[in-house]
Amino acid sequence: MNKPEFLTRTGTGLLIAIVTLGAIILSPWTYLFWLCVIVFLGAHEYFRLERFKIDQTFLWAFPICLVMLIGLVGYFILSGKNLLLPLLVIPLLSGTIFLVDFLVYKNAEKLLKTQLSALAVTAYLGLPALCGCVFLMAEYDYKYLLVPVILIWMNDVGAYIVGSQWGQNKIAPTISPGKSVEGTVSGGLITLIAGYGLTLLWPELPLGYIILLSVTTPFFALAGDLWESLLKRNAGVKDSGTIFPGHGGILDRYDSFLFVLPIASLAYFIFVL
Repeated sequence: MNKPEFLTRTGTGLLIAIVTLGAIILSPWTYLFWLCVIVFLGAHEYFRLERFKIDQTFLWAFPICLVMLIGLVGYFILSGKNLLLPLLVIPLLSGTIFLVDFLVYKNAEKLLKTQLSALAVTAYLGLPALCGCVFLMAEYDYKYLLVPVILIWMNDVGAYIVGSQWGQNKIAPTISPGKSVEGTVSGGLITLIAGYGLTLLWPELPLGYIILLSVTTPFFALAGDLWESLLKRNAGVKDSGTIFPGHGGILDRYDSFLFVLPIASLAYFIFVL
C-alpha cells in the first residue's frame, strides 16, 4: 500500500469510526437514523451486485419502503406506542411489492429473480436492523451497542495484523483468499481479551452480556465477512460500492455488524430486558 492510499484509507477509517460512534452515543434517534442509512445504502448496493438488471424504480423504491418500515418500528418503540401497526405492515409490504412488480415485469423469470433479491435484502439488511431496534425498548444506553462494535473492530484488527504477516492456511480460499486460519484464531483471542477489558471498563453492564458477545462475535463477524465476499465474487467486483474512499461501500464496512447485531440483540433481550 503506497503512502497516498494509506493516508486515504486511514482518513476514511477515522471518519467511519467517528460517524459510527457519534450516531450511537449521541441519542437513540441518531442511532435509529444511522440504522436506516445503513439499510438504505446497503440495499441499493446489494441490488447493484445482482447479475441481472433491476428496474431503476424498484432499485430506489424498495430500499425506501424497507427504511420506512424500520423507522416506523423504531418510532413506535421510542414513542411508547403499540407495535401492532408496524408488525401488521410487514406482511402487507411483501404482498404490495409483489403486486407492483407483477405490473412492471412481464417476464416471469425476471419477476422471480427480483422478488428473490428483495427477500434476500430483507433478510440480510432489514431483519438485522429490526433486531437492532430491541436496544430501544428499555432506557437507551449506548454502551450496550458499543460492546459489539468494539469487539468487531478488535476482531478485525487482530485478524488483519496476524493474518497478513503469518497467515498460511486459508480458511475459505475460493471465497476470500485473504482470510487465514491463523488470522481468524488470533482475531478471536484478541476479541476475548477485549471483552475482558470491557468488563473492567463498564462493570455495571451484565457480565453474561459481554461474555456471550465476546465468544460469539468472531464467528458471526467471520460469517458476515464471508457472505459479503461471496456476493462480490459472484458479481465479479472488488468492492460493494465506492462511498468510502479506500474502504469500498456500506456492505464492505458493515458486513460483520449486520451479522453480529442479531446475536447482540438476543443477548440484550436475555440479560437486560
